[in-house]
Amino acid sequence: MPVPYRRFHPRPASRGLWLGLLIGLAAGVAAAPPSSHDDPTDVPVEAELPDIGDSAGAVISPEQERQLGASTMRQLRRMAPIVTDEEVEDYIQKLGMSLGKHAGYYGDFHFFVIESPVINAFAVPGGYIGMHTGLILNSKSESEVASVLAHEISHLTQRHGARMIEAASNMSIPSMAAFLGAILVAAVAPQAGMGALAAVGAAQQQYQINFTRANEKEADRIGIELLHESGFRTLSMADFFGRLERANRYSDPKMIPEYLRTHPVTVNRIAEARERAERLHDDVVREDSYEYQLVWHKLNVMGAEDPNQARNYYETMLRDGTFQNESAARYGYTLALIEARDLDRARIELGKLLAEQPRLPAFRLLQAKLEQEDGNAGTALELLARLHRDEPDNRAACYSYVALLNRTGEAVEAKRVLRDFGVADEREPRFYKLLAEAEERLGDQANSHYNLAEYYRSMGELELAFEQLRLAQVVPDISHYQRLRIDARIDEIEKDLNRLDRDRAKRREREERRQRG
Repeated sequence: MPVPYRRFHPRPASRGLWLGLLIGLAAGVAAAPPSSHDDPTDVPVEAELPDIGDSAGAVISPEQERQLGASTMRQLRRMAPIVTDEEVEDYIQKLGMSLGKHAGYYGDFHFFVIESPVINAFAVPGGYIGMHTGLILNSKSESEVASVLAHEISHLTQRHGARMIEAASNMSIPSMAAFLGAILVAAVAPQAGMGALAAVGAAQQQYQINFTRANEKEADRIGIELLHESGFRTLSMADFFGRLERANRYSDPKMIPEYLRTHPVTVNRIAEARERAERLHDDVVREDSYEYQLVWHKLNVMGAEDPNQARNYYETMLRDGTFQNESAARYGYTLALIEARDLDRARIELGKLLAEQPRLPAFRLLQAKLEQEDGNAGTALELLARLHRDEPDNRAACYSYVALLNRTGEAVEAKRVLRDFGVADEREPRFYKLLAEAEERLGDQANSHYNLAEYYRSMGELELAFEQLRLAQVVPDISHYQRLRIDARIDEIEKDLNRLDRDRAKRREREERRQRG
């Protein structure tokens, strides 16, 4: 079991009361109306998603799914504690794509991790799949994590979200935008999402549950096939679901893991999944990757309530030999020692790791981290420079190197490294934040404001992005090219903000019509 998790406090997104129910891997939702005490000008998060009209009779196209998914992801970045550690991000994307490449999906997959002890995962139309750290830390193998991802992927490939909206059209279910808004609630604060049950009639609940069970069986069947084709242990899905179900069979309903609430699990369903898996006859099964072991321990330390508690946890594990992989456990121990500021002992443990695998990027990054924590910025900079030269495509190495270059006054080199890294069309928020920092240190105010605007835009903070662009406009002596680029981006963001205003007005108008009628 992982160390006790620190308390999780979601970031508030709105003063308005917004309740949502996430049913069956984001397959359906029922939302409660806003409280009469709310400020009517305080628009819930779902109003910041594209408006596609009333759900009655609507068929959501793949392009609309992509637009809604991208909008939802921007809102999640704004609201939820998404893990931005590059090693974790790259691992979950790599694992997900090892399954997704067999799925025959018409779009791209985007996998991400939310820092929360809740055992949950969800899929958002448009190819976005989120997994909570609590689920990873409660897994016993990489195949179990893969089984959940395969299940989620199958909900997307079968378009269960769009089909649920279509099937629920005769029950006055809210629009797709409200549906995705409720996903945000459930992803950030699941108990708040579950509160919407009180607002749903019994008949509607039963209809949705029945529909969801059909989705779940279909996702199980296709997900198990994906596991088989990808080389993972197909029985892992039944094992993981069964372990959760057994562990919570007699629990207080309030204590049931979120994954069991949003993914109805029955003994029959587990038996069917097991029977289906056994029929496929796994010939060769992938062993847990070393990367899975390292990421598990990293998340375990990151989520620890107390660094000293994490240190004691690993000391007991290493003493008693209750680890799956000793060097991976020692990696977690070294991380815990650094977090607990026990740097001398951390240096000893790190030496053991480097003696075994001196070229492993994860250990070299840990070495640079230790040197920084010990006040040896110059040594850390040399270590990261060598690592970046050896692993030019490693995001964690690149961004750690650039961040330290910025802090040590080497902004010219920081900017050069960033400009040479990655693909221009696939930049993530941290890239723009680091680039803006480098340009600010170089006195390039116009480009610093512009890239900070790009950072805020990718985080869903359109108003803050607009403000940064306005600041860029009034920087003295900007070039003609800079002005054109800034003006073009301002036009795009103004259109987005105007669209949001129109969508909010439409929703208010529809709500008023519903209340009158």
